[in-house]
Amino acid sequence: MGDDVEKEMELLGTLLRHSTLPLSLINPEAEELELVFVNRAFEQATGYRAQDVIDRPCPLFQGPAVQESSVSLLKHARDMCRRGSQTLWNYNAEGEPFECLTYIDPITVSPGNVVLLGCHFPLSPQLSSSPPPTANREDAGAPQAEAERAGDGGSNRAEEVIGLQDQKDELLDYARKALMRCLEMRRNTLYSRIDLYFNRRRGNLLGAEPQDVDAAAMARDPLLGPRASQV
Repeated sequence: MGDDVEKEMELLGTLLRHSTLPLSLINPEAEELELVFVNRAFEQATGYRAQDVIDRPCPLFQGPAVQESSVSLLKHARDMCRRGSQTLWNYNAEGEPFECLTYIDPITVSPGNVVLLGCHFPLSPQLSSSPPPTANREDAGAPQAEAERAGDGGSNRAEEVIGLQDQKDELLDYARKALMRCLEMRRNTLYSRIDLYFNRRRGNLLGAEPQDVDAAAMARDPLLGPRASQV
């Protein structure tokens, strides 16, 4: 990975680490859904420490409460490098059930370099559209009560999901603009170096013959040649 890409990855890493949203970076090549990075907000939201979830099948996507169809759809979004989202019941590190809204979004760090951002939002249990998978109901009327509660909270759940998506999209927009600005600065630096080359070596190029603009000479010039760290 080149120095410039490393700088852009460092910029993205800083944004993700300090975000208050529970975030991860997803391994695009693993067979299962594996994470290669999680931030502090992810650890606080799920109870899982980074060392419990990185570079191994993530427990958020495993267990008897998880619907395999939802996991398959997330894998498909990952494999196609496109946006996707699913809501999954699972258990946090304490073994308590919670409903997790998971997004996958590709972010272009630099031309040809794309990472997959994961956002993992625990949803409010009182607004759940279905009962927790470990709920024990001794009362036969409990399922009906759950259904009535879900019906009453349907509009509130929709508002909650929209609010979380807005937070995620705001972060993505900020990150993409920051990376684009980094790329623009790099390009502007390159253009400035080329202009400086012409000014130093050619003077005023108006009326210069095409052969005078020698790409090979530019490549040999120490100003524009590879830096020592790239050789």
